[in-house]
Amino acid sequence: MSPPRNPALPAFATPRRALFGGLAALPFLPRAARAAGWSPSKPVTLLVPFAVGGTTDVMARLIAQPMAKHFGQPVVVENVTGAGGNIGAGRAARAAPDGHTVFLAHVGVFSINQHLYRNIPFETARDFVPVGLVATNPMLLVVSTASGIDSLDKLKARARQGDLRIATSGTGTTLHIAALQFLSAVGGRADLIPYRGGGPATNDLMAGNVDMLVDQALTSIPTAQSGKAKALCVTGPARLAALPDVPTTAELGLAGFDIEIWNGLVLPARTPPAIVAAHEAALAAALDDANVRARFAESAARAPEGEERSARHLGQLIARDAERWGRLLREAGVEREG
Repeated sequence: MSPPRNPALPAFATPRRALFGGLAALPFLPRAARAAGWSPSKPVTLLVPFAVGGTTDVMARLIAQPMAKHFGQPVVVENVTGAGGNIGAGRAARAAPDGHTVFLAHVGVFSINQHLYRNIPFETARDFVPVGLVATNPMLLVVSTASGIDSLDKLKARARQGDLRIATSGTGTTLHIAALQFLSAVGGRADLIPYRGGGPATNDLMAGNVDMLVDQALTSIPTAQSGKAKALCVTGPARLAALPDVPTTAELGLAGFDIEIWNGLVLPARTPPAIVAAHEAALAAALDDANVRARFAESAARAPEGEERSARHLGQLIARDAERWGRLLREAGVEREG
């Protein structure tokens, strides 16, 4: 049985009702709520929907230590994996709304999975309240040197001829979404070759068995530096320190190809505003931590600044991407499973 809706919140029928659970105004909570001074009475569990060692897990462990220092209680990372992140999100949705369980959401889990699976154990807008954005990670478009493609113009020409093989890591993954977005932006066609993960896809790219791959910058930078692949553009708002000569899609005039992978903190719905505000403050402390910022920079992640840190911004981001990627998947004829 689904948990009851919070009677204090409006119901949202679709993700187009953008303010995610009615709580986008959290940065403007009454002073009394912020002054309540909630703090955890026991260790806080930070749930991660993916395996140990992945980008999301590393990010969770980075912010856990400064959050623990802020709270005066341990913040324990727990990995609850399976079903593309749905199992971990379902566990977080059922957690007590007492501030002692927080979830590190991912664009795939919150904005894409609802378009891939018929039955998932949570509804983003109903079951969660946003705390704030943790980081965004741009993607890197790389081509195999064996393909003979050495410029964006040549790549677009191949795509428009339908003479292109693009590696993905399966239907609905961020690699698949990025490939679809590229083809939509340039008006092209391609054979999308699914692999069991980004690693095998990258190996085949460098071997010349596929022509193109769009993956997170963190994992694609070594590929671009290998001599067996060439980076043509980065999908984020700025060039990468590790690849300063690679332009952004905006610089190249490639409108509509601006995908970034994001992670954000959320709490179970019905969490009292004072507790949400306390987590917001703990996240801000983590994002201001010198070690966190240095490690983010090393991994090509971008920490949010200003209004980007607000719960309002995260709520809008979740809703925007749910609509955006849902439309892209429908246009590609991708149907829900289960």
